[in-house]
Amino acid sequence: MEGALNLHALFQFFLKRSLTMGLDKFSDMLKFGINLKLSGSDEDKYYAQRLRFYIMEMDGFDCETENDMDLKIYLLGENILNVNIYDSVLTFDPETEESYDGIMAVLSFVSEYHDIVQEDFKKSSNFIEEDLVRKTPPVEEDSSDDDDFEWI
Repeated sequence: MEGALNLHALFQFFLKRSLTMGLDKFSDMLKFGINLKLSGSDEDKYYAQRLRFYIMEMDGFDCETENDMDLKIYLLGENILNVNIYDSVLTFDPETEESYDGIMAVLSFVSEYHDIVQEDFKKSSNFIEEDLVRKTPPVEEDSSDDDDFEWI
């Protein structure tokens, strides 16, 4: 929960200054990214896909990926921003000056949905593991042991 509060505070910080700042004010975030504190590569991919669907629902935006980790964000048909989630770190690669809108959309997603996406991933992972355990038939013991005839 502490990480989510930090992400929310980060988003609020950037949102308050959004009217007066350009991409140069994002330089540290662009250089180092945001540590999302995810559990591994499967959750990285899940998080990226949820981000992708969120972006695709926004007016004027579109998003595509070829490998479930690298996202290309489009605004009005132009690639404005590339986003990558690898080893739990979300990084930005601006393509144009208009990438500011894409960065703000990503920060909005992280601020609003970070905890929800992590919970959903845990639930889906638990469901898959539990489902596999239920589908595994019980192991039957071999009844041809020599011990079976000891009672006679």
